[in-house]
Amino acid sequence: MSETIGSLIDKLTICNLRLWKIEDIKRDPKASDKVLADATRKSNIVNQQRNDLIQSIDEKINHMVETGELQKLYKQDSTKMYGK
Repeated sequence: MSETIGSLIDKLTICNLRLWKIEDIKRDPKASDKVLADATRKSNIVNQQRNDLIQSIDEKINHMVETGELQKLYKQDSTKMYGK
């Protein structure tokens, strides 16, 4: 199954939550240099993942606009749907 816009947005949300947690570590005045360096390395990796996800979302939306192609609907419950 290829990624849907909804599944990509779910992954983007997870990246954002991870970044917020890492930024909290980086703001801790008691954090050691090693902890700060590790948090900075992790934030760089997660930021790249975030940028890649945003690009994938943009590409998927652009493809749908250009082709008129819609996504299949995947419904998990009454409040969460992926696709059309």
